Amino acid sequence: MSVFAAGMIQAELKGKRFLCRTAASFVSARIAIKPKPPIRPTDLGLKRALTGGLIVVGSYVPKTTKQVDELRSQCEQSLRIIEVSVEMISMKSAEDRDHEISRVIELGNAYIQSRKDTLVVTSRQLITGKTPEESLEINYKVSSALVEIVRGIGSRPRYILAKGGITSSDLATKALEARRAKVMGQALAGVPLWQLGPESRHPGVPYIVFPGNVGDNSALAKVVQNWACPSRSSAKELLLNAENGGYAIGAFNVYNLEGIDAVVSAAEAEKSPAILQVHPSALKQGGVPLVSCCIAAAEHASVPITVHYDHGTSKSDLLQALEMVCMVLIQSWWTDHIYL
Repeated sequence: MSVFAAGMIQAELKGKRFLCRTAASFVSARIAIKPKPPIRPTDLGLKRALTGGLIVVGSYVPKTTKQVDELRSQCEQSLRIIEVSVEMISMKSAEDRDHEISRVIELGNAYIQSRKDTLVVTSRQLITGKTPEESLEINYKVSSALVEIVRGIGSRPRYILAKGGITSSDLATKALEARRAKVMGQALAGVPLWQLGPESRHPGVPYIVFPGNVGDNSALAKVVQNWACPSRSSAKELLLNAENGGYAIGAFNVYNLEGIDAVVSAAEAEKSPAILQVHPSALKQGGVPLVSCCIAAAEHASVPITVHYDHGTSKSDLLQALEMVCMVLIQSWWTDHIYL
C-alpha cells in the first residue's frame, strides 16, 4: 500500500488527479501516518461502565456471516444475541413488522442496561424478491427497521459497532442523528473508530465502523472481545495495586442497603476503590438479600469494589457465607438466562 501511495503521489506531482474510494488503510499510507495498535476502551479512558455495548449486523456478504458465526462461537457466554427476523420486518404485515421491532427494542434496552454486550443481527437467510425492484424494497425495509431499532434503544451503550457499509452509514446519520464525529483511530486494521459528536443522540460514545468485507473470520469476535466490559477486580488485585501504588483501601462494614449505597457513592465520588465488609452478625440478619445487594453494588460501581466476609469465627460460618454467595450467583445466572 505504501508503494502504491508513493506512486500515486508522483503521478499527482505530474498533474494527475484521482478520486479515491478505498479502505481506511489507504489513508494512513497516503499521508504517512505511522501504524498504531488498535484502540481499546482504556485508551479512551473507559475503564468501567454501567451499560453494555451494542453490536448491529445488517451486512449479508458471506464474510460477514462467517464472522457472525465465529462471534457466536467465541463469545456465546458473555454476549446476548437478538436475531431480527427479516421475514417479519420485510414480508409480513405492518403490525407484524412493528411487533418484531418492538420486541428487539425491549430486549436490547434490558440487556444493555444490565451491562450485557448485545448483538442485534438480521436473520442470515437471504430473502430476495421476484424482481430487482422487489429485492431493493426488501433491502430498504431491513435497513429502515435497523434504524428504528437503534433509535428505539434509549439506553446509552458503552460503545456501538455497526457491521456493513450501508448499515453503519444509516445508523450513524439516521438512528443516532450524528452530523460530525471525531476519528480516534482504528479498532482493528481497516476498521475505523469514531467518537460521536455532541449533537448526536449519544454524544461521545465510541462508534466502530466495521465494513462488511474487512478482516478474517475471527475479526469481529476479536473487536468485541477487545471492547468487552472489564471484569470486576478481585480483592487480591485491589490489594496488590494498593501495595504497588503506596495507598490504602478503606474497608467498611455494611448492614443494609443504605450503608452499601453510602460506601459505594463515597468511593465513586473520590474515584477510589473500596471494600464492602459483611460481619457474621450482619450475615445472620441480612442473609442472601444483603449479600446480593453487596455483589450487585460492586458489579455496577464505576470504581473497583469488592465484598469481604469479615471476622468469621468458625469453619461453619465460612461455609454458610460461601453457600449464600453461591445462591446469589445462581439466581443471577438464572435471571440472565430467562427467555423473554
